[in-house]
Amino acid sequence: MTRLLPAALAMALVAVGCSTPGDDSGALKLGYVVNFGSHEWYQNVIQGAEDAAKDEGYDFDWADANVDLSKQITQAENMLTQGVDVLMMSPVDPEGLSSVMSQAAENNVPVVTESNTVPGAETAVGIENLEAAKQLGQWAGDYITNTLKTKAKVLIVGLPTQVDTRDRTAGFKEGLAASGADFEIVQEVNGGGLKDQALKVSADAITANPDINMIFGINDDSALGGTQAYEEAGLDITKLTTLGFGVEGQAGKTALTSGGPYKAGMGMFPEYVGRAMVEQAKAVKDGKSVDERTVTPATVLTPENLSEYYTQDGKNWKINYDAVAALLENEK
Repeated sequence: MTRLLPAALAMALVAVGCSTPGDDSGALKLGYVVNFGSHEWYQNVIQGAEDAAKDEGYDFDWADANVDLSKQITQAENMLTQGVDVLMMSPVDPEGLSSVMSQAAENNVPVVTESNTVPGAETAVGIENLEAAKQLGQWAGDYITNTLKTKAKVLIVGLPTQVDTRDRTAGFKEGLAASGADFEIVQEVNGGGLKDQALKVSADAITANPDINMIFGINDDSALGGTQAYEEAGLDITKLTTLGFGVEGQAGKTALTSGGPYKAGMGMFPEYVGRAMVEQAKAVKDGKSVDERTVTPATVLTPENLSEYYTQDGKNWKINYDAVAALLENEK
């Protein structure tokens, strides 16, 4: 298992676009097919990859499948036909890309994926969701015991159709149980990873269980949708503790720093993930050996430590790559 420390860690963020041109003298050509480009997580993964490609002088193009497997297959096959040196993907369905992987193998094009492992890919780049979720569950348990000092009635806003998000739910529950805190999982709902859906299913759960006082969401949208449902139910928002996963965009960071119920989120640093994908793409193209899993950093972010990893610039947030990289150094 590789724990990747990108060489260039201090690039300023630039606007997301569909292409970053390198030079015309044989620059490495990278193609990235993202599964849901309108989501803040993937926008920031693209941002990090685009920055890294620009820094190294690589050609970089990306396309958005918009959660459509057939579209992702077509886009990936088009990139292979166009002659990319390495294909990168955030899979819509890791089990549905066999035709893409076959074409990549025929063309001798290595494949690097984000988060989900795809059979035949060189490596999958991302955090260890289960272990990170255990860490957040332990943090939640300590918070229940030392700060809330009352029994936590927990609503989990999950996404059971995806491996990563199932791991987040399982790990959170495992960490919470290991903490020794006084808690009860009152209900688990499928928020679909989207705020509107999370709002709807959470509203139903809160109506049925008005004693809920803690919400765990498998991403920012899930956590924030659940929080909105609680507030719209007319309950005392000061009695709610919200915990999330990702803290990937403006919404999550704003919620974390607003003084409201969002007390902690597992920071996944999508910009770093994007950079790591580009570095691993270069490594596999150069014939270097890589592990099946390339682990990127994750840590619990709170209002107290967020500024160590991100600096706010107006409405935008700039990642501190050195601080994020140090998280992996500290694990050694």
